[in-house]
Amino acid sequence: MKRPLSLKLSLALAVLLLGIVIVVGYSVLSVNFFFRGLDSMIAAGMEDTLDTYVQTVEAHERQQSQKFSGYTISQDWQQQPPSIQQAFTTAPTESGRIQKQIIADWFQRPDAIHFVILLNAGGQPFFVSRTITRANSSPLIGRQARENKRLIISVSLAITGTLALIIWLLMRRVSQPVSRLTEWTHQLTPDVLRQPAPDFSYPELNEMAELIRNSLSSVHDTLEREQQFLRFTSHELRTPISVVRNNIELMRKIQQKNGGAPKDKQAEIIERIDRASLTMQHLSETLLWLSREDNRSLTTQSFSLDALICELVEDMRYLLNNKPVEVEMEVMPHILTQSQVAARIVVGNLIRNAFQHTWEGKVVIRQTGNTIMIDNDCLPGADSDSATDQGFGLGLQLTGQLCEKLGWTYHNDIEPVRHHVTLTITPLD
Repeated sequence: MKRPLSLKLSLALAVLLLGIVIVVGYSVLSVNFFFRGLDSMIAAGMEDTLDTYVQTVEAHERQQSQKFSGYTISQDWQQQPPSIQQAFTTAPTESGRIQKQIIADWFQRPDAIHFVILLNAGGQPFFVSRTITRANSSPLIGRQARENKRLIISVSLAITGTLALIIWLLMRRVSQPVSRLTEWTHQLTPDVLRQPAPDFSYPELNEMAELIRNSLSSVHDTLEREQQFLRFTSHELRTPISVVRNNIELMRKIQQKNGGAPKDKQAEIIERIDRASLTMQHLSETLLWLSREDNRSLTTQSFSLDALICELVEDMRYLLNNKPVEVEMEVMPHILTQSQVAARIVVGNLIRNAFQHTWEGKVVIRQTGNTIMIDNDCLPGADSDSATDQGFGLGLQLTGQLCEKLGWTYHNDIEPVRHHVTLTITPLD
């Protein structure tokens, strides 16, 4: 992939290109003015020569073409030299306007330059022409042309170099504060955000730095409040959840001690409370783990992944009560070194989600090495109380965030009638 140019380099190249275009344009204009000046001098010389010619040559002698002071003067175009007639296909019709024809190859010095002009003298028109070749040209013209060329090249190079130096100094003066702003943004931490932004020499950069600091401070404060809320809420929920679950167990023991079985309606209510408390427990544990700031403090140990899956499946089977659902398991022995608590939370959420939202059909759980795949039919059930349990969508979302935080690979594919989940638990070295 082609690397794009930086803004600084693009701006410098654009300004330098503009300067070069201006220098080249003025150089071409200077060369054009130089040759125009030469043409004007030759035209003036032709006019002076014609005046002298009229004053010194008798009228009857002017009927023929005359060579006078290096110029060919005639009243008839056909009397001009063949080289002039060949160079100019038609005779000049506009008085006082010099015409020029250069005979030369590309990028070579001219072999000959033909000049012709139509002038009026004594009430009569005259054609004045001259051909300048390398042999008869004045050394003064060549020397002036070379000096003019060297002057134009020197001035052009000096202007281009000066312009490049000015651009470099300007870019350096501007780029240093921009570079300091970039370094400052890369080093932003909560402690740096609490301090005032440094001075970056230009009001625009200072305003940008203040905007960045205020925006990141606002985002950091919001995230900090959310994390604090998650930590406090999750900790506060653990107590009522424990009370609910302990009282459910106590109620069951009291019923067993009294020797009476609960009625069907009472048993259904107790099961609903039990399922809701388990849902709240899993959710609060996930939230607590997400609010941890340092994953390196997690307690790691070697455990059997296949045994953990079997244990979680048995713990979650209550979600399949009164459902025509078949569970198919394919596990293989695998010892994994990782945080067992984190693995229990993530795998438990995935199995719970599959059991909770499968109303009929099959749930397939496959484990190969440290990779777990769960497929389940996701036909919605309309008459199940579990369909409105809190935490399904949130549970999957939190599971994805927890896997991302732990560096585990997690894929969740939802099809119209099937739900496929793949989890790869990255072992510790």
